[in-house]
Amino acid sequence: MKKKPCLAGLVLAAILALTFSAAPAEAAPHAISGFFRQIHHTRDMDRDSKGSYELFHQRFAGMGVDGEIRRDYPWLAKSIEKINQKEWQRAQQVRESMKKEAAGFRQEFPDRYRPLEHDFDVLMCRADTFAVSFIQKEYTGGYGAHGMYGWQGVTLSTATGAPIPLDSIIKDKKALTEAICNRLRQKYDQELYADAEKKVSNIVAKDQLNWTLDPRGITFYFNPYAIAPYSSGLLTATILFKEEPALFDPTYCQTAKAYAQPFTEDMDLVTSLRDDSQRDVLSVSASNGIVLVKLNGQESIIRTHLTNLKPVFIHMEDGRNYLYIDGTTQGSMRNTLVVQLGEKRAHQVAILPYSFRHTIAVSPAVQEYWNFLTNPNGFFFDQSTSFINTSKTDICSVNEKGTLAYG
Repeated sequence: MKKKPCLAGLVLAAILALTFSAAPAEAAPHAISGFFRQIHHTRDMDRDSKGSYELFHQRFAGMGVDGEIRRDYPWLAKSIEKINQKEWQRAQQVRESMKKEAAGFRQEFPDRYRPLEHDFDVLMCRADTFAVSFIQKEYTGGYGAHGMYGWQGVTLSTATGAPIPLDSIIKDKKALTEAICNRLRQKYDQELYADAEKKVSNIVAKDQLNWTLDPRGITFYFNPYAIAPYSSGLLTATILFKEEPALFDPTYCQTAKAYAQPFTEDMDLVTSLRDDSQRDVLSVSASNGIVLVKLNGQESIIRTHLTNLKPVFIHMEDGRNYLYIDGTTQGSMRNTLVVQLGEKRAHQVAILPYSFRHTIAVSPAVQEYWNFLTNPNGFFFDQSTSFINTSKTDICSVNEKGTLAYG
């Protein structure tokens, strides 16, 4: 005999159906802040018949998170801490090994001796409620013809702290290989790596691509010897979401309406100022009392004495685009140059007596931190006093003029 359906079950099923049918699509991401790099300097000394000498210098910058990130995204904070611990332990193994190498070289070739060095750094690329992505940069200076360096991308789910696999973002590996090779051909001299396409295809097939997720797309990094000679340097290929929309899972193609993206003086930033399929290439450099900003090959000269530049690209919700360029002044302080980006050129807005560098004077050394600006609607900025003294931190946002609002 056929059972009659339970009234309570029917009611529950109806409620669930209404609930799920009315559920909104996943909200677009919004930028978050609270990330910084903490720098540790270690200098090992030794002594022989010629006197005291330096064996080894190590500079280690680990990714740090503030209390709000720990509170709102505890799994992300734990994942970043584990990564830091792993890299710190490895760095200490490198230190012990290179100290022994330096001591042996000092004894065998005292006239050719020089200290060895190891540098480990991090750079934030994207930080929003979907994903956090950063690059780890490492350099080792030994006694060979040149030092060795490499960059390694890390991309984590903001909610869970788990690594995001490339397969979750990319739909078609063959199309990805073609897109990467097209970008490399457009940017670099093909004679240096004629068989690059075959090498890239093998790397893709083995799931060994090195990448970061950016606010506007994805960037792939090819370290020395990966597909080209050492002399070619670090090779990069950026694919914007709206250039190749069929290539990406739509979830990760959504971009925060307002965001900030740090980059480096020695590498171009590829983005889209209007968030469309138009590629825009930015770079900054400093020399002889000027800061040179290039936007799609067009140069804008800004006459100001800043060196050791730390640039950040800022996109605001209303479409305005800025660069905040932190640099060292002639008086050894750090200020930030504000530049607004037009369609073709850049122009100076202001110079702020602020820096992303935060210091705490603790005898016998200064503890050094650098805040990453990733959310222009709320970030920590330090009023500059001097290069070595402690600094005062303000909570700021980018206002309608491109300068600072407080609190």
